[in-house]
Amino acid sequence: MTFYEAMQLGANGLKPIIKNTEDKKLRRKYISALIIKDFLCVLFCMVIVTSFNRIFGEDNSIVGVVTVILLLTFRFSNLNFNVKQSAIALFGIFIIYIISPYFASISNPIIGSIINFFSIMIIIILSCHRVELANQSTLVLSYLLLYGYEVNDFKGYINRIFGLILGGIIVSGIFYYKQRKNKFENTFITIIKDISINDNRTKWQIKLALGICSAMLIGEILNLPRTIWIGFSCMSILQPTAEKLEFRYKKRPIYVVLGSIMFGIVYLVLPKEYIGYIGLIGGLMVGVSATYEWQTVFNCFGGLAAAIPLLGLGGAIILRIINNIFGAVYTKIFDKIYDKVYDMIFDNTIIDEVV
Repeated sequence: MTFYEAMQLGANGLKPIIKNTEDKKLRRKYISALIIKDFLCVLFCMVIVTSFNRIFGEDNSIVGVVTVILLLTFRFSNLNFNVKQSAIALFGIFIIYIISPYFASISNPIIGSIINFFSIMIIIILSCHRVELANQSTLVLSYLLLYGYEVNDFKGYINRIFGLILGGIIVSGIFYYKQRKNKFENTFITIIKDISINDNRTKWQIKLALGICSAMLIGEILNLPRTIWIGFSCMSILQPTAEKLEFRYKKRPIYVVLGSIMFGIVYLVLPKEYIGYIGLIGGLMVGVSATYEWQTVFNCFGGLAAAIPLLGLGGAIILRIINNIFGAVYTKIFDKIYDKVYDMIFDNTIIDEVV
């Protein structure tokens, strides 16, 4: 394996190779590849986010974050149908990003939740035909980020529109270039025809969209700040298989608490002039984390760093923990109720397997 090929692997792929490599020289090469890739990714993210910030305003730096997340995802991932149609679908998802999060955020909680549900449902249907690719983990995440990081005025919204158009062109363009030689039997029509209430995939897609939106709605009715953290928790735990769901349900609250405490310690110990780099530190550590647990820990850093100006250190940490635990417990209860109600309503034995 060349150094460049090693850099193309993520921490999940490279860390086991490092662990099983006995040759010290090769091990050093792979470790160097992991570290250099991590730094280059973070540097690339900083350049894109800073550029969007300067061009479209501080309110829209989140558009740069969304663009980077999806660009890094769809360099390699696919939507499991015709490449040209998939590229158009990806741009169409950016059109949803332009419209739905903004209007949901300025509506009352119930109307906003309905907008969110149908929008997220469309995104999941378009992107999760092949469920094991887990495209929802970035596409729905991006939707929630845009919903949670609101623009302050109409001018900011206009800038967000242009920013998302640019982001959509970049992501769909890079996706098409990287995937153009791949052939898929499925087309957009296939994806639509495959929607069926008797299919486990469709059952899970509805469950995911409804679970996220209903959990955030409850949070908003209770006037909890940062309800997107509840949404993140639900999205992370509501996996297609019962085994993955149970694993994440048990692990997420523990490691969110650990990550929040670690963030607090770093924040208090770090000299004030370096406080602004905590989010960067978290990003670097996520890049070298190969397990769900430690990714959960270091994902806390960026979210908490962004919340401190509004909530203060103590408030941000407490709310991060409360929202995530609420999201986890709600997801577990919702999962059980949903399955019983769904099967009772449709009165069918679901025989198609998702994965």
